[in-house]
Amino acid sequence: MTTPEEATATASAANVLGTEMALAAALRALIKTHPHPNLLAQELAQQRQFSQAHLEASPVPDKALMGFELTWALILHRDPAQDVQLVPTT
Repeated sequence: MTTPEEATATASAANVLGTEMALAAALRALIKTHPHPNLLAQELAQQRQFSQAHLEASPVPDKALMGFELTWALILHRDPAQDVQLVPTT
């Protein structure tokens, strides 16, 4: 049987996941319709690097970095209908 604390933690995690998915979908829509998607892609890549470096230098649990990476993976999901590449190739 699930304790009230476990049920609350599960509901909270589900809520966070749902929120993250909705925000990622909204961001992908904004990226897709941006008037200068290539400039936006460059800025997103720069902001991601800056934020990741800041997060890695912070005293946060490893799960925070994992969440950061998973969120970016959701945001940068390659849509076949989208012409812009959101992660510049090296």
